[in-house]
Amino acid sequence: MIYIMIALLFALGCESNKKVYKTFDVIQGDISEEKQLEVSRWTGGPGFEEIAELISWETNNDINIIGDANAIKGDTLKFLAGDVFPNTLRAFGKETRSQLNGVIETMVYETLLNFDAETFNLEPQIATHWRVLSDSMTFLFRIDPDAKFSDGREVTSRDVIASYDILVDEGHGDPNVYSYWSEKFERPVAESKYIVKVKSKKKEWRNLYAIAGLAVYPSYYLEKIDGATYVEKYQFELMPGTGPYVLNSERTTQENNGLVVLDRRDDYWAENHARNTGLWNFDTVEFIFINDETQEVERFFAGDYDTHQVGRAQWWSQRFTSEEYSEIERGLVQRKKYINFQPAGVSGIAFNTLEEPFSDIRVRKAFCHLWDVEKLMDKLFFNEYIRKNSYYPRSKYENPNNPIQNFNPEYAVELLKEAGWTKKEGDTWMTNDKGEIFEIEEFHIYQGWDRIFNYFVQDLEGIGIKLNLVVIQNPFEMAMNRKFKIYYGGWTGSLLPSPEGMLHSKFSEKLDVTNITGMANPEIDKLIDEYNMNWNMNERVQILQKIDEIATNEYHWAFGWGAPYGYRCLNWNKFGVPKNGVGYSGGWLAPISMWWIDPDKKEALLKAKKDGNTKLPIENEIVDFWNNLK
Repeated sequence: MIYIMIALLFALGCESNKKVYKTFDVIQGDISEEKQLEVSRWTGGPGFEEIAELISWETNNDINIIGDANAIKGDTLKFLAGDVFPNTLRAFGKETRSQLNGVIETMVYETLLNFDAETFNLEPQIATHWRVLSDSMTFLFRIDPDAKFSDGREVTSRDVIASYDILVDEGHGDPNVYSYWSEKFERPVAESKYIVKVKSKKKEWRNLYAIAGLAVYPSYYLEKIDGATYVEKYQFELMPGTGPYVLNSERTTQENNGLVVLDRRDDYWAENHARNTGLWNFDTVEFIFINDETQEVERFFAGDYDTHQVGRAQWWSQRFTSEEYSEIERGLVQRKKYINFQPAGVSGIAFNTLEEPFSDIRVRKAFCHLWDVEKLMDKLFFNEYIRKNSYYPRSKYENPNNPIQNFNPEYAVELLKEAGWTKKEGDTWMTNDKGEIFEIEEFHIYQGWDRIFNYFVQDLEGIGIKLNLVVIQNPFEMAMNRKFKIYYGGWTGSLLPSPEGMLHSKFSEKLDVTNITGMANPEIDKLIDEYNMNWNMNERVQILQKIDEIATNEYHWAFGWGAPYGYRCLNWNKFGVPKNGVGYSGGWLAPISMWWIDPDKKEALLKAKKDGNTKLPIENEIVDFWNNLK
């Protein structure tokens, strides 16, 4: 028995490659209670906390509380989740493109560790402790022995391995997921029942955060199926998870536009953990779907759902006002702008630099100075937005010295002349030395986008460039297959961005990648490699700012616009909301995870609805908690 303990000490306290899988429950009948406890400590079971620091394991007990400790549990949140029922409720595999998939995943399943968006610190979730070995490529995680799936089964190393295995099974039909996990990590190894080891295939700081974010599914489900079977079996069902909610299969339906219902668990294993203070308050969350904008508004003011995210600036400025709706004037419905630090991400007009004419930087630069974004913000967006000027806007990674892409047609004409495009006297269109007119035959746009891009068409016509707008169902798919000259779109921002996918030359000619413009710059490639290898946060910020500067000066994007706030919505006046409003990085999960129904406000709202005259207190429209901390 002494030999066993020494072996375990060597395996877990040092950095041996020796696999140890001696679990407490396997040997408990052979030794005394005292020795059982000792073995348990060294295998990650009860008592591990007493020796964790001694053998250089990390944890974080300084949890940054974002919820309100006075939040009240109970009641139902009715949340508008989109226009159509999703193709699947799965979080990965083919057809998992909706935002709802990620929200459901977070509510039902948990990851090894949590990531604090404000402090950038890792926090315990399914795992209580973690270790980075000296090679910076090997990670150890100690699973909380108290962690339980919703069916009562405990979480073990085996579940982590099975979760990895299903992600790298190509049968699920999601190549991005398969390549991400298979290229980053070797198959996890169970060092014991509660300790799992994962080795990266490449030394990169982000890998720790990546594997920490692995969602853990039950092995006793996954080990019976392959990727293809998983996709078929769990199209609209969910396996047990360790998270605070479970799917209500009986109430979830695709009929009448559809309804997805999640119920809060009474037996959630981490209910009383500090990280969950004031979070996950609704007994039930109902996700509803409405496929008509007019109906959305009518049904919101009819009380069919509780909070309405307002996407259109015109509607916010002119339609949803106290003059137009008595519910707003009387305070029954509150207007809210929550300002936070949600990364905005790059967006705008992307140029396919692998094809003429946008292989010429002078042409790209000219187009950047021909897009009058300020006019759009004034005429269409009611000055609700600000122009972007970076691949990483609204973040610490944005380079303040990036060139300004202001509207300047005179300068644009000079650039185009240098590139061989001129408009002769009496001609309508610019031509080159071959006599070809300057025409972009197809600019693919979604239905209704012509109101935005007609201004661009007119400004281009003014100097002699012909741009043809073509409405299609899915411009994004065309862009991912690089079947475009110019494309309007963008990518979401990230607190820990990875410039590799969008900017590294190894993706410049591949399809179905985020590098749709064909960026290939050796200096950027070198900086990306440095960024990936640097474990110092401050130095990574400097590197990314340099990448931002170089990439912006390549003029692959004519930058668009974005909101200077995280979340803009109407909500019925019955919610309790923490002082920070929606958290540091915002998103759908903020109201779902942080808000609650205030019984007093709900009662007052019901009375006000009945008498038709009572006014309720109108709260401040702008919640700027995070900026006020500066």
